[in-house]
Amino acid sequence: MTTQSTKSSTTVEATGPPLLEGIRVVELAEDIAGPFAAKLLADAGAETIKVESPGGDTARRTAPFADPAPHRETSTTWLAFNTSKRSVVLDLASAAGRRLLHELISNADVFVTDRTPQQLDDLDLNPHDLRERLPQLIIAAVTPFGLIGGASEWPSTALTRAHASGSAAGVRRNLGASAAPPLMAGANVHEADGGTALALATWAALIVRDRDGHGQIVDVSSVEAMMNMDRVDISIAHNDGGPPPMPPRKGGSAFGGRLECVDGHLIAVTPQAHQWAGLIKAMGDPDWAHDSDGNLIDRLQLGEDAAEAIEEWAGARTRDEVFRALQVNSAPAGPVLRPSEVMDSEQMQVREFFDVLEHRIAADARYPQFAARWNRAGRPTRTAAPLLGSASSDAMRDHLHPWTPVQARRAGVIG
Repeated sequence: MTTQSTKSSTTVEATGPPLLEGIRVVELAEDIAGPFAAKLLADAGAETIKVESPGGDTARRTAPFADPAPHRETSTTWLAFNTSKRSVVLDLASAAGRRLLHELISNADVFVTDRTPQQLDDLDLNPHDLRERLPQLIIAAVTPFGLIGGASEWPSTALTRAHASGSAAGVRRNLGASAAPPLMAGANVHEADGGTALALATWAALIVRDRDGHGQIVDVSSVEAMMNMDRVDISIAHNDGGPPPMPPRKGGSAFGGRLECVDGHLIAVTPQAHQWAGLIKAMGDPDWAHDSDGNLIDRLQLGEDAAEAIEEWAGARTRDEVFRALQVNSAPAGPVLRPSEVMDSEQMQVREFFDVLEHRIAADARYPQFAARWNRAGRPTRTAAPLLGSASSDAMRDHLHPWTPVQARRAGVIG
């Protein structure tokens, strides 16, 4: 699965400016949801200024770390969710720091935040008051339960949010009945849902502003975003009145499943009749899959006997042999790849999805691009996650005041 790539003849070299070039974003958010939304905007070309406290974003202290570890600049969570941003450190406990934040926001097109309504009020950043003062500003907020409702101030964690949305039930369903709660999806999947929803909604708000000249408040609940992404499990529970079923955990099945090959694993999923027929054809049309008249037996009637035969067939072949045989016969399948295999795959190289970003402290590494391509809009030149406060003086000079570093520190700017 790690073949050398050549650029496809259908690749379109875009020459226009990035889609969000000229858009300025100020981010006051930590951890994953808000920063991910701002990262998506930055990776599409928006100038993004991230405002941090003197201690930095909490993600800077989240393991695992790249070398040197532990270090506030090498958390892999921090590095992944903060590309193409500039870091400004403000002491928001001081009146001067809060005033400078207000000035930054007044010069922005979008204000991304994950603060609750009370926290915003404490900073004199009530969304409705901001709208009155800055009618063209888009206030993009992602909070656990949204800006309105009795739960808007509830404290929560990633684990409690996953269960508040009901999405963790789907994780248990996929792992099997032996999996013990509480569970949540790995790799920050649930938290990224809120960031994705906020970025999409913010982009839509920018389009509306181009049409009528007015900004607006974008209110995203990360719990609701998780529910939206888990619409299949939600619909199952809605229609049968109970939680999703918990199937036994095993490898292959009459529908496919996780198959062990000579050199690794592969996932094959064949719930539809034509996909099941493709799987049987890939196996060479064995006699056990047909009745006395030569007709294909329905997969539900074969049960465990078919599962054992499928596992035996896959176990005698390489992952690539099984994958290609299934694909040729329209049976959906995919190899279980290690991260390095994904990044080195021909498909990812043809699409130039990963690029190497240099970092002054952490090792240079490959980072994913924005998950879309446009044939007229170019991709911006991206940068690695910023060092804490590395743009404080520059941002003040470019957008607010021609201060010296000493003057900036006296005014509540740190870095």
